[in-house]
Amino acid sequence: MIDLHSGVPRHLQLAAELRARIAAGEYAPGSLLPSETRLAQEYEVGRGTVRRAVGLLRAEGLVDVASGRGTRVRGQAEREVVSVPRGSMIDSRMPTPDERAELDIPDGVPVQVVTTGGRVRGVYPSDRVRLRVR
Repeated sequence: MIDLHSGVPRHLQLAAELRARIAAGEYAPGSLLPSETRLAQEYEVGRGTVRRAVGLLRAEGLVDVASGRGTRVRGQAEREVVSVPRGSMIDSRMPTPDERAELDIPDGVPVQVVTTGGRVRGVYPSDRVRLRVR
């Protein structure tokens, strides 16, 4: 539950609660989370707090939000392991619209950009790829 006296912002508490329920399987992959209104009532918070909490989960790649369709729990796909050369620079950023379309990346999921010797060697969706330095 949300602790009003903890000093932790309510949206962070709610995100942690929803994250825990997803991890426990209470909200299974592919299932819909309760509506914003229902979550606001259940946790006695405003809808803005619910939106901020769900936004965090979306940014983490745990849920997909579709306007008018609700918030659906994403399945955790097996991650491909990609080896990168020692000395490579790895940066995280949000994908460009072209990268999002080309790599089929959902909203809120960042990419990992591998640069070696000043040249970009690869752009990888962070929800499907783990990078290993050789």
